[in-house]
Amino acid sequence: MKPAAAETMTGAAANRLRLHSAETVSEASCRLIVGDELAVQVRSQQERARLAQPAWADVPMQDRIRILKKLRLAIAGDPRALALTVDRENLAETLAAEVLPLLDACRFLETEAPRILQEKRLASRGRPMWLWGNSVVLCPEPLGVVLIIGPSNYPLMLPAIQMLQAIAAGNAVLIKPAAGCSKCVETLIAMARSAGVPEGLIQLLPESPAAATLAILSGVDKVFVTGSADTGKAVSRELAESTTPSVMELSGCDAVFVLEDADLHLVSDCLVFGLMFNNSQTCMAPRRVFASNHQADEILRLLKVKLESRIRARNDEPHGSARPKSSAVTLKIREAIADGAKLVCGSVTDDIPSELSGVAVLDHVNSDMAVTQSDIFAPVLSFIRVESDSQALQENSKCPYALSATVFGSTARCQQFALRIDAGCVVINDMIAPTADPRVPFGGRRMSGHGMTRGEAGLLEMTQLKAIVETRSWFRPHLHQPTSADEDVLEQLIRLEHAASPLQSLRAVPKMIRATIKQIQLRRSQRT
Repeated sequence: MKPAAAETMTGAAANRLRLHSAETVSEASCRLIVGDELAVQVRSQQERARLAQPAWADVPMQDRIRILKKLRLAIAGDPRALALTVDRENLAETLAAEVLPLLDACRFLETEAPRILQEKRLASRGRPMWLWGNSVVLCPEPLGVVLIIGPSNYPLMLPAIQMLQAIAAGNAVLIKPAAGCSKCVETLIAMARSAGVPEGLIQLLPESPAAATLAILSGVDKVFVTGSADTGKAVSRELAESTTPSVMELSGCDAVFVLEDADLHLVSDCLVFGLMFNNSQTCMAPRRVFASNHQADEILRLLKVKLESRIRARNDEPHGSARPKSSAVTLKIREAIADGAKLVCGSVTDDIPSELSGVAVLDHVNSDMAVTQSDIFAPVLSFIRVESDSQALQENSKCPYALSATVFGSTARCQQFALRIDAGCVVINDMIAPTADPRVPFGGRRMSGHGMTRGEAGLLEMTQLKAIVETRSWFRPHLHQPTSADEDVLEQLIRLEHAASPLQSLRAVPKMIRATIKQIQLRRSQRT
């Protein structure tokens, strides 16, 4: 950044930079733990981002959008090159899960960000009568510097979409990738710079968790976390003292509801997809199925056949075999079996530590078992047999996670049932893939986090709202010296504006006129 650009920094931004320039006691303690070198590096990156942000926020929206479009076209010109930087075995899956949704999200910003981020003048509807003439303008403004903590399961798509939303809104960005996930983010940042994003605006932090801690202590304006519930708790503790706001997309233990008129072949196809896609390392992957006895029997029959076929095909592919899952998962499976559940697919070794081989499907599970109360990040599916839709919802409420859910059945019934599900996102008659729609905001409830990413709501999370209120030019009765008539005027105003019926409002009009005349006369006498 040129020195001249730094001189354009607004007063608020300069004050914020001075506020963050002094090292805190917590940061000094952190230095002792992680060492001076990392602390100095992170602070330097934070300061470069802080310096670059004000000039970027002053760039007209159409120019920011032009840069985003240039970046999108560069990625689309050779999507395979970016996909190959992601540590994922299946290139087609990488293109579908990482690159395509990223490009769609970028195009969404190109077309929708100017509308979403523009100033909005509120209509007069809803304005109190006594505030006639007031005008209100709502201004979404950049936050400043945001910290994005990326996950390992979608190392490109998830942090990259948040990065694009952040810079579209006028922010600077610090990105802390998951372990082993820097290459794809580094490549994208280099492409963004080539497209015209200013040097210093996007900073790639080291992969160490301590780097995120140091960035928070150095001073960021909002933190976006995608990760486990434990990660969310740890980051929340670090944010508490500074009251820094955050958006957290955390773990899921997602429910699948099978209504009476559901297509069971479709249900089984979607479950296979959800359990196999990305090795089931997806926060939205199915973990609990609520179905009646006869539905569960038929779905399990179909599921076993389709899983065996899919697993054989995958094992025949180069590097296609599933990775065994370790003792943390198998312990919960063993506990469920001991409590009466039946393992109908997959196997658990007797070794110590025990490992899960293949996809584990459990039947006759109840909602109190640990396997249905945990954010298992492995291909494990539990069937919970219910006798009614109401019982399914009641059993689902026992799980502390509420990220997303899927419901199968006729469209009309699913739409009604979806309104009763406690989850941030509900998909009807499909699974996972439809949420790649860039219009869809995504976020969880309860232990699954708070706030939204992606879509219009996700873009607005990258802003802070300012309301500008302008009053009428001459009528300011609240500035006058109070009189004994004021209480009568206020009483009649309340009756006039909040009456139970138009007739009662009409009856208050003459009383209001008399009280107002008396008020004016008293004020005139006070002036003389």
